[in-house]
Amino acid sequence: MKHYCPYCNSEQDYYIDKRIFKEYKGVNVNVVENVPICKKCGNELIINNIEDENLKRVYNKYREIKNIITPSEIIALRNKYNISQRELTAILGFGKMTINRYENGFLPSKSQSDYLRLIFKDECEFLNKVNEAYVANRISRKTFSKIENAINGGQSIYEHDNNYELKLYIESELKTSPNVFNGFKVLDLDKLQNLISYIASKVKLYLTSLNKYLWFIDMISYNKRAVSITGLTYVHEQYGPVIINRKYEEISKLNEKYKREDKEKNDGSIQSVITSKGNYDLSSFSNKEIEIIDYVVELLSNKSVKEISNLSHKELGWKNTERFEKISFEYADNLTILNS
Repeated sequence: MKHYCPYCNSEQDYYIDKRIFKEYKGVNVNVVENVPICKKCGNELIINNIEDENLKRVYNKYREIKNIITPSEIIALRNKYNISQRELTAILGFGKMTINRYENGFLPSKSQSDYLRLIFKDECEFLNKVNEAYVANRISRKTFSKIENAINGGQSIYEHDNNYELKLYIESELKTSPNVFNGFKVLDLDKLQNLISYIASKVKLYLTSLNKYLWFIDMISYNKRAVSITGLTYVHEQYGPVIINRKYEEISKLNEKYKREDKEKNDGSIQSVITSKGNYDLSSFSNKEIEIIDYVVELLSNKSVKEISNLSHKELGWKNTERFEKISFEYADNLTILNS
């Protein structure tokens, strides 16, 4: 066997000296290392393919001892959901070549390996990461749906109902990364529907008042918990805070948990009322969230639409913003309604 020897400055025969590589990153690995030696000068040579094999043995032993995730496990995960290295990298929020390096044998840290194992074992946790990536626009709706369908047995979690397209539209319009305008909460449309149904079961809920109920609930939640309940974004409009782009119209038309009824008044105007179907589920709400919701419901239940609107006009969040401007949840620090 010949290889270029930089010491002899020529092609020379070499032999393999087998040694024990004892320690890697403080761990006793004790693996065989093949070291090429020039037969003429006796110096060690660097031969890439031999070095790669040595490193592979070290990595494999270290991976076995420290229980580090293997390249085959990562590849199996991608194959399971039919996603590319680029898609998985985007979902996890890693550097763009990270997954490629791991699949080619490079070692992740123990903490990163444990994190990968966690989300790979827990489909709900993995779907949460997929959802976060979709909201942050790191992956497309096509990638999101592909993984969602795989996890849910080939069926989207929404495809069983007749609101599927409407829900997708509402999510595409309202779902944003956590920020100061949504109370650092990602929109949960199922939770929002259950909340609206619950409110409607307690009061006569007019569409014009729905925005204020939700806004007060979210603002008080942010005041007490530093996070909103719904993840909605609100803007300043003439009669008080309103869901951005008036998407309360579309939200009110979802008919799984409640129904909307439009009635013509004597003056020709339309009055819309939301009625609960009584099938709301509060299991996803914490005790503190329910306490806040009940506080707002009790406070507003005996007030007219105009009175509720006037209450919202007293809040700095409405007073200090211009029409159609987003209302920051920073205004939740000083809420007049809490002193009512």
